[in-house]
Amino acid sequence: MKILKLVFFVLINLKLIQTSEIIPLNIGIHLFVDNQYIEDMVDLEFENGHIEKDLDHPIVYPEYPWEAAVHFYNSFLQVPSELSITGQPMYIIYYACVDSSTVIYNDNVSVCIANSSDGIHWEKPLLWYYPYTAHGTKPGVPTNIVFTTNVNEFLGTVFIDTRPGTSLSEIFKMTYENEFVRYVYVATSDDGFRWTPGLRPAHPLAGLSDTQTAMFYSPDNGGQYVLYGRADWFVKNSTVYCPGANPAFRRVMVTTSSGDIYGPWTIPMEAFSIGLPDSVQCFDSYNPAALYYHGIYFIFPSAYWHWPANDSGAPIPLAAGNDGVMDIRLAVSRTALGPYQFPTRDPFISRGIGTIDPKTKLVNGTGSDRDAGFVFSSSNGLLDPDFIHLSNDNPTPWMYHIYWGSQTTHAGGGTVLGRYWPGAYSGIFKARLRREGYVALSTLISNPTGFGSFRSQILSLPKINLTNKQLQLRINANVATAGFLSIQFEDGISQNPIAGYSFGDCKRLHENGIRQLLQFNRQNGSYTGDLTPLVTYSNGIRIHLQMRHTKLYSWVFSYI
Repeated sequence: MKILKLVFFVLINLKLIQTSEIIPLNIGIHLFVDNQYIEDMVDLEFENGHIEKDLDHPIVYPEYPWEAAVHFYNSFLQVPSELSITGQPMYIIYYACVDSSTVIYNDNVSVCIANSSDGIHWEKPLLWYYPYTAHGTKPGVPTNIVFTTNVNEFLGTVFIDTRPGTSLSEIFKMTYENEFVRYVYVATSDDGFRWTPGLRPAHPLAGLSDTQTAMFYSPDNGGQYVLYGRADWFVKNSTVYCPGANPAFRRVMVTTSSGDIYGPWTIPMEAFSIGLPDSVQCFDSYNPAALYYHGIYFIFPSAYWHWPANDSGAPIPLAAGNDGVMDIRLAVSRTALGPYQFPTRDPFISRGIGTIDPKTKLVNGTGSDRDAGFVFSSSNGLLDPDFIHLSNDNPTPWMYHIYWGSQTTHAGGGTVLGRYWPGAYSGIFKARLRREGYVALSTLISNPTGFGSFRSQILSLPKINLTNKQLQLRINANVATAGFLSIQFEDGISQNPIAGYSFGDCKRLHENGIRQLLQFNRQNGSYTGDLTPLVTYSNGIRIHLQMRHTKLYSWVFSYI
């Protein structure tokens, strides 16, 4: 009877494995930002990665009269050597800038530029594209202004268009607001410095360019442009009057085009819903700054709490009705159209510590952090030191996220920011985070044992037709001194450990490292990281991971 039961069990499972989809893993980096591949998870949770600000060393701050206001609209770009005007890899920051007399509700807005060859030392090239004349009272001088937008309209995102067939004369693209109804326009450039304005809206929806737009080209779905903006939606989030926000509340929207930058575009969709669990009245999300990184779509919306007008100290009534504070959140998706999920609703980058001045209602500069008022993420805001150093075999452990911060609240930062400098600080900063460290899969702080585990779905390991190469797995994890990380490879059907690849064979990881080699014990007492015997395992494999007091960021499959 026992033998018949065993045969029956095997036959059932053989049928299941034939009809089930075995998920293939690819060579390269897999980020742990969600439960993709994970079937069962115990006492683990996703959380924002740890980030370290450097407020003492801003990348950009006001230095010239035409940029007395370094505005929160900013975009970061990594330019490869073949497209750089210097012939060497280059970092560039684009940012909205105006002089101290400008009120953005009434005046045009400039786009300034700063560039660096190492990410540490930055220069503002003085060019004659847009000379500054100080209201015509003095001779013109060269500036670092490379573009201008119309009254109360702003820079969006600068990106390199990697769509096959893109002309080199238009390979740099810049989204920006244009026309009173806030269409998305796209300017083009061959070097990132000299720009040609767009001739017509890139997207037909008016109002989509409210605040800052984000755009890039993604290889997904055979190649597509992805555009993020803000538009009015038809679901109220607040039961009270909220100055500065329409009753329907604007939402972060996303749309894609498999054609060119003029479409056809998909119907804009809400990237994520607002409201519960955010129960704060008069709350919405600004600035859908976006980043495509290792196959993941990241957005960094600024969570915005609107103040009543009488709580604002803004000198202009229109600005007073749109005042408040913001911090930066993080949401992720594996598809461009979402839905986007927050690992946590806590800030990814919080505004700094500060005190509200009782008279001006602005954050008081004295004793306050330089970003105590509100913060805005740069679009495409990842600064990777390895982009310059080109160190693929030995990647540097840190990377940086670019963001803007100010000691003013939104009304001061949004209208007359230049009037407050240098009494209230504003600038663009870089914050350090671990490589691949935007999100971590972490053991629970609430669990005193610090133990957690997951078992994957049925997978197949990456296979390539190369002889004399070993498949290896390296782990990016922060393992506490009292912790460990261990992996067992299991039969996809029975979930039994595969001989030689069990927890008992695994050499536990105990380090805080970004490329820790997973190894297994052999009978002669040596260890091997060779996973090649598992590549053709007929039943598929499951990866069973156990860890204690650990944060897991990524794993990397590679042939060595």
